[in-house]
Amino acid sequence: MLKKLTPRQSIPIKLIQAKAYEIWATRERNKQSGTPEDDWSKAIEFLNQHWWFVTRWRIDKRYQQLKVSAATSIKNAISFKTLSQAVNASVLIGAITFIAGEQQRRDAQVYQAWQVINSAHNQPGSGGRIQALEFLNSEPRRIPWFWLRWQRESLSGLEAPNAYLLPSRKGTDKKRGIQLSKADLSYANLQGAKLFDANLQGAGLNDANLQGAKLFGANLQGADLFDANLQGAGLSGANLQGAGLSYADLQGADLFFANLQGAGLSGANLQRADLSYANLQRADLSYANLQRADLSYANLQGAKLFDANLQGAKLSYANLQGANLSNTKLQEAEYTDKSTSPKTCKLYSNNYPCPTIFPPGFDPKAAGMILVK
Repeated sequence: MLKKLTPRQSIPIKLIQAKAYEIWATRERNKQSGTPEDDWSKAIEFLNQHWWFVTRWRIDKRYQQLKVSAATSIKNAISFKTLSQAVNASVLIGAITFIAGEQQRRDAQVYQAWQVINSAHNQPGSGGRIQALEFLNSEPRRIPWFWLRWQRESLSGLEAPNAYLLPSRKGTDKKRGIQLSKADLSYANLQGAKLFDANLQGAGLNDANLQGAKLFGANLQGADLFDANLQGAGLSGANLQGAGLSYADLQGADLFFANLQGAGLSGANLQRADLSYANLQRADLSYANLQRADLSYANLQGAKLFDANLQGAKLSYANLQGANLSNTKLQEAEYTDKSTSPKTCKLYSNNYPCPTIFPPGFDPKAAGMILVK
């Protein structure tokens, strides 16, 4: 039995009756159990949460009244042979019809976009998903209210595993990835999705499943990836500057040449991740698991690495100048110095010598690190 709810004073009884009847009809059609009291409570709960349904109902009701009034005006105008009044009344009806149907048209467009996305599930190609997702995430102007915009639709919980969302290969869009900046993709399932060069700047991807996703060259600047699953994800050349990756699972992720400047990676799992040549300048890696991660030639200037686990990590030719290494576990982590041979240096860069740069006074041998000769 549902809890008895009280409708807001602004909700007309007739609208509650109509919604309750709609719920009852759906229940009967699907042969679901329930009572009229439950239908009534569900109707009140829905209208309490979706206030714009009330507004639309009032507009529709007003529209019907104006339509009758306008039709009467036309009839009177014709009877008095005043054609100009009839024309004005018909124009008024057209304008009212257009304005009153604004929300319905928007709802239809949103519904069609979701239909495209759902129907393309498990398809090898895009299946129109790129355009549909970009539309749902857009803020188009509202006509006739041209100074207003429709709000972005939430993509939270999107189910698009293995989705093919690659840049267009035609015309002038050869390097343009899918445009989903500021999108709400929390809890989305994008496992194995192909998102090369995608624009996800400022996107909300907290708790999202991006395991094995291909995000090469993607723009994730300022994105919220808190507690996201990026295990085995391909992020080579991706821009993650200022991104929030706290407690994200990046185990085995490919972050070669990625820009993680100032990124929040506190508590993140980067075990065995490839971070070679990555820019981690001023990144927060406190409490992060970087065990056996490849950080050779990485820029870790000013990075926070206190209480981080870098056991067995590769730090050859890495720059740790100004980094906070308080309580950092560095046992068996590899490093280079001026005695490292030119042949070994060539494995990491064309420079010789190729020493790992540590903060002043830091002793790698005392920390249990291994010198690569």
